[in-house]
Amino acid sequence: MSGQHRWTALGLTGTGILGLTVTSGLAMLAHRFVDEFSRPHTLLDETEITWAVPQFMPEPPLVYQRSLLFKTSDGTMLRGDFWAQPRVAPTIVLCHGYRISRSHLRPVAALEYSRGYNILLFDLRGHGDSDSVMTSGGNVEVHDLEAAIVVARSQPETLAGKIIIHGFSMGAAIALLTPPQPEHVAAIIADSPFARSDEVLRRLVHFIMVRESSGWIPALHWLRCFFPALIWTTFVMCVIDFRLRFGYNFVARPDSSFKRWNTYAKTALQQRAIPILLIHSAGDPLIPIEHALQIAAEARVYGVPLETYFVAASSHCGAYGYDPYQYSKVLQRFLARYLGDDLPVQHRKIDAINQ
Repeated sequence: MSGQHRWTALGLTGTGILGLTVTSGLAMLAHRFVDEFSRPHTLLDETEITWAVPQFMPEPPLVYQRSLLFKTSDGTMLRGDFWAQPRVAPTIVLCHGYRISRSHLRPVAALEYSRGYNILLFDLRGHGDSDSVMTSGGNVEVHDLEAAIVVARSQPETLAGKIIIHGFSMGAAIALLTPPQPEHVAAIIADSPFARSDEVLRRLVHFIMVRESSGWIPALHWLRCFFPALIWTTFVMCVIDFRLRFGYNFVARPDSSFKRWNTYAKTALQQRAIPILLIHSAGDPLIPIEHALQIAAEARVYGVPLETYFVAASSHCGAYGYDPYQYSKVLQRFLARYLGDDLPVQHRKIDAINQ
């Protein structure tokens, strides 16, 4: 072999080894990220939860509270609570976000119970008191919300056809991902959902890469210029890793739900689409307002009735804390339109709404 050919062969071999090393490293990073993302019962520290909830709201007497244990269609056991009114009334199903539990929403539940609604609050899989199975960030959790709706329907205090879903963050996205049930669900309140989870997840990958590289010596900092390409490649590997390990899509797409809703409506000869109130903070640092704008645009394309309430807050799920009274008033007017005479008496006077 000539010297030139020898150097060419060595160069190709070295390039191949380098490529294999980089690919293996990215695959390991992707596997680690999927591990972190899907790990159950890893709750956020209280200091990381910046959105405000109602304060000093009394919960109903214990005689009106009952514990729930129910199973999803894929066999996952979930735990929750049902707070019953003394009379038949609409029921609000509360759906929490990623890495918090139903306990964080108890003040919200207490406020909405005081307005005359039954309340069903529950822990999604991998959260709170529910089964310790992997979390998917939205797609698999659709089974959880579907099961919760079935349980809400079965409670004797629930007014037939008058279930309202009130979701926050990932819980709001799950509400939009869930196949519509207009015969049971009267309205959806979606507070700060993502339009597509891949954009949020890529930001998390970037955060992890920056965190992991913080200990690099200054001479290596220039390598950060390759992060955009590495993030894209790592994310693709995450999608493959998640699919192979769990059998589900890694990316949740609420922004494509309305096309499915439209198809379902035509198939089922159903005329009524479920109305949505979409809430978002203009300065949301976790899920930018562009996600809400994308969801609203898709709703217009497919004729889904959607109202928006956007505020100038700069925190995730920050609309309530920005102006509690206005948030309450917007919800009251929205529900009054779609519940009509079934709007609870306690919720009919805006001036009487507790902040």
